[in-house]
Parts: sequence; structure tokens; C-alpha cells
Amino acid sequence: MKKTTKRVLAFLLASTFVFSAMTVGVFAIASYLNPNLGSGSTSTYMSVNSVDDFIDLIKTSGNAFANIEEPEKHNAANKDVAPTIIIPGISQSVSYLADENGNPAVNANGEELSGGLLIIDSAQLPGVLAGTVAGPLVTSLLMQADMGLSDAVYDTVTQLFAIQSSGVDGKATHNLQTYTYEYPISEMTQDDRDYFYRMIPMKDVVDEIGGEDNLYFFTFPLISDPFISAAKLNDYIQIVKEQTGKDKVNIVTISLGGTILTAYLELYKNTNYPDINKVLNVVSCLDGTDVMGDFYLRNFNLDDQFFFQEFLPMVMTEMNGYATLGHIINIALKIFPRSVIEAILTAAVDGIIDTLMINCPQFWAMIPKDRYDDVINKYSFIKNDPEYSRLYATLEHFQQARLNLKDNLVKLNKQGALVHNVCGYNLDYSSQDYCFFAAMKSSLTTNSDAIIDIDSTSLGATYAKAGEVLSEEYIATRDPKYISPDGSLDISTCLFPDNVWFFQGQHHEVGRNDVVLKLVAKLASEQINSTADMPDKFPQFNGNRNTKNITRWCFDDADKVFAEYAEDPSLYNAEDIEELRAVYEEAEEYLENTICEPTSAQALLERFEYALYRVGVGDAPADTSTDEALEIIAKFLDETIYGVFGADGFSDLNDSKVVIDVPVTF
Repeated sequence: MKKTTKRVLAFLLASTFVFSAMTVGVFAIASYLNPNLGSGSTSTYMSVNSVDDFIDLIKTSGNAFANIEEPEKHNAANKDVAPTIIIPGISQSVSYLADENGNPAVNANGEELSGGLLIIDSAQLPGVLAGTVAGPLVTSLLMQADMGLSDAVYDTVTQLFAIQSSGVDGKATHNLQTYTYEYPISEMTQDDRDYFYRMIPMKDVVDEIGGEDNLYFFTFPLISDPFISAAKLNDYIQIVKEQTGKDKVNIVTISLGGTILTAYLELYKNTNYPDINKVLNVVSCLDGTDVMGDFYLRNFNLDDQFFFQEFLPMVMTEMNGYATLGHIINIALKIFPRSVIEAILTAAVDGIIDTLMINCPQFWAMIPKDRYDDVINKYSFIKNDPEYSRLYATLEHFQQARLNLKDNLVKLNKQGALVHNVCGYNLDYSSQDYCFFAAMKSSLTTNSDAIIDIDSTSLGATYAKAGEVLSEEYIATRDPKYISPDGSLDISTCLFPDNVWFFQGQHHEVGRNDVVLKLVAKLASEQINSTADMPDKFPQFNGNRNTKNITRWCFDDADKVFAEYAEDPSLYNAEDIEELRAVYEEAEEYLENTICEPTSAQALLERFEYALYRVGVGDAPADTSTDEALEIIAKFLDETIYGVFGADGFSDLNDSKVVIDVPVTF
């Protein structure tokens, strides 16, 4: 699929959660001009762990799943390896709105109301926008003031996200259920197995951890209480032990899965954790993320130059490789006074927080422990209003779990269960994908994998902000063994400094890096138990690379070409086939090297794709001259207009206009 299409979908999916105002505004205008917008019928079963994976779902067959070849059942080939339970990240567990019979409900278009992150009834979208936003939008344009537009945006956001709202008791207000798998990967249906490998791309390393009979997928709802999920995890562990005949299990947490581990360790801290053999945390949310802390506290980077000129071009560049549309939107937004734009954004954030976040314990679980007091004090009604007593007790309980996490992990470790962490670092929130998080003010100070801060994923690393280094005075007092090669980290302050691996420049989407997956397999199979094991192949400090397209698509595409050539050599040019074979073998050899370097991986991908293109697979390189010219023109116009008006709208220069002031809180 073309990069432009991928980035368009990326932006639409991601911005729905973070800056709903932009999405609401775009759809409001489009719906007003075209009442038939969104009337088509498409599947809503789109839960994915990344936008790239969503694109892959679209790219594959009509049932939205890849036709991955049926893997052989391994029957727990490695009898000495404990079964591994994956606790996945945000959006990797699929929940659905259930009807009165417990079956997935469908909307007016016959679409299943389900998803991993957001469950939105797309059939209602045009009507909601047309009935709520269209009128105030036109009136506000004419009057150059907020004539109910911000209220309409708030109402729209709350209606769109209503399916996943929570009550004052912290429970979901609707009958939300989650698909569960109380059996190993080997017993999943083909569609479910394909889905799993799409979410957790371990197909090439599953043999090392005992095969598919030894691998389990624990799912949990996003709109829920992490302690309820932790209790279900305990039940799940007993099922796995019974099915495999093993006494202990390995736990692998990914991203949000770290919050379930935190709750589990607190809930069962008096049991000495007899069921746990090993814990492996992969870019795990073990002490929240400042992204979530900033959102609750409305701590945004509202610097005029950044927010009203640089931000949208940056996001749009991520979307399709060019900043053109971002510059155009910057100009278009000036048709409103600045106060109206600020009111709309504030209303959108209000709607998201009020509907999705305020009453949902799982969202609160993503707040760092050192920011919890500030957040709970900001929303003091939760601790003061008796109606919220149950929710408040849950939030306090999880805060205590966060405070006790290190002690609980030390206790687990003393019982003989090793704890490992795998982390990406040296990125801020504007890096690579999902750069809309750059609007969070902590992006100016963080050292992270672009989503979760390094002190959270590593259990305590001391850091300089991304791109900078620790002071010479500080480094002089520390053990050089534990200073990262780039000088930005001191890992001696980690809870288990000899059991944590760091990938410099590695984005949170670690499934793109084959080396991370290979390391996970070595750790789960106990071939590696500390950074002293296999340091030549898996050093404690490594780089990053993105080999996803090579491992997921290029090899398979080449295999099909080779098979067709073997059957009928006249189909292809022999020289092109030999070139493709040479690149194929080069890629195989490259993947054997586990020392990561991003530019070589990208260069290999480009050679592989070009070799495939020569045999008729893939698109020709695009002519970018027009896109580049349009970007230059749009940037010039945007910068010129910004130089005159700054962050203000066109009508802000007219002192006689009607202005309705709204406090700017975003």
C-alpha cells in the first residue's frame, strides 16, 4: 500500500483519540457539504497494536486477515521451557458492545461495534455531525465568534465516545465484553492465529519458547479496572498450568500490559508468587507515561510558533511525507479568531476526558506515580464526592501498587523468578510515528521510546533529555559500565541493572525490529538470563532497525516469484530473478546479524523492493517533483501569513468584532 494512504489512515486513527477537535472539524465541514459521507458499510473489527498493522489488515484478503500459512503444531517441543503468557498492549485486546444475549451488537449498517482502542458507531457519525456541529459552525464563521461551536464539539465528542464511557463507580456504563482465548495459540482458529501474529509478530521465534502449544494470549479490556483484569490473569494462569502440566509460567508484558502486572503483583503479594517462573517486560508501562499525565493535567506545549505553525506540518509530514496539507490547514484555521480555535480544542479535550478518562481506572493506571497527586487534586471531586468513593478507592489502591511495584518485584526475584526489561530510548514524543504527542509539554524534557518514558520501561534509569547527555560532573561519579554509549542514560539506578536491555532510537513499536523479538525468545527460553549472556549477539546497549517489511512481505513476495519461475521460466527475466535471489540471500544473512543499525536496514529494504519491482511486484518509484513544489509554495504562504498574523485569525485585527472569551485549558 502506498505510503500516502498509510499515513492518511494513521493520522485519522490517531488523531481521533488525541485531538478529536481536528477530526470533528474536518468531518463536520465534509458532512455539511456531503450528507452521504460515511454511509458505506465497512467492518469495524480493526483492533491493532499499531497503525501499520491496521494497514496490513486492509492490504490482505477480504476477511481482513492475512492468509498466513498454517503453522505446524509443535506440541511443546521444548519440554523444559515454562509456558509463556503474553499480556498485550493497548488496542491488542478486542472488546465489543454486547447485546442482551451477550453477542456482539451491530449498528444500523450491520457493522460490529468492536475494537481495541476506540469503539465508535460510524453509522451515527454523519447524523451527529450534521445535527450538532453544522449549524454552529456556519454561524460562528459568519459572526467570527464562538456561537455555540465549542459546545457542539463537546457534545459531538461525548456522543462519539459514549460506548466506552464509565460511571462514577469506575465501571463501564455499557455491556462491553472482551474476546478471550483460554487455550494456546496452537488451538486458535486460523483467523485468530493470524490476528495474534499480526499483533505479536513472534511466528519466526515461537519454536524457541516451546512452540505454539506453549504460548498463550491473555486479553483484557481497556475500559475496566486493572485489579479486575489482574484477578482474571490469576485465573488464567491456573488454566495454563493445568493445560500444560507445568508448575510455573513466564509472563511477558507489552506496553499497557505492564499495568496489569503491577496490579497482579500487588493483589497477590502475600502469596510469594508461586506460579511465576520469569517476568519479561517489553517497552512496558511500569510507571505510567508522561503523555497521559500531561493529558489529564492539560499540560500542552502552547507556544505560538510550535502549536500554530510547526505542529500540523510535522504531523502531516508523518502522514504522507510532505508538510503541504499541514501548512494549508494552518492557513485555513485563520478563518476563525484565535479564541474560537482555542475554545474548540478545549471543548474536544473536555469531551475526551469526561467521557473516556475521568471515571476509567485503566486510564488512570497510565499516570506516573509522581504525578498522581497533582492529577487527583485537579479532579478533587473524585475524593470528596461520596458517589465516587468506589472509584477513588480503586485509584488509591493502584497508586499504592505503583509505589510498591519495585518492592514486589524484588520479592518476586528473591523467590527465584528473574525479571527482565527491554526498552527503547533517546526519542522524544515528536520522533517517528504518532508525532502528534509532541503537543504534550513533557516532549521537551523526555527521554523515551516516543510513547513511554525510559524511567518507566527500565524501572528507574536516570536520563538526560533525548538528544542530550548527562553532565560530566554526574558521569564522573558513576560506574562507566552503566553509562549508555551516547551518554544520555545512567542505568545503575535501574531496579535490575544487569537484566535490562536498551535499544537506542528504538520506537515503541518494537515488533518492527526482529532483534527485539529474537531477544524476547532467548529470554523466555532461558538461553539468556542476564546481560552477561551472549553479549556479542545481544549487547545491553544496541541500536535500532526496522525489518518489518522485509520479514513480513518481501520474503513472501519473493518466494511466490521463485515458485512461479520454477514452474514457468518464461514468466520472468533470468537476470532479474538472479538479482532477486542475491538480495534475498543478502537479507537472510543480514538478519543473522543482531547488532542493529537503522540505515543499513533501510538500504536493504529499498534494494529488496526494487528487485521485486523489476520482476513486477510493487509500484514504480513515484515522481515527487510536484509534491515537493507544492510543499515549498504552501510553506512560503504559511510562513508569510504567520509573519503577519502570528497565531491570530484574520479577523483578530478588527477590534470591532464580537469576542466571546473562553478560558484556554485545552
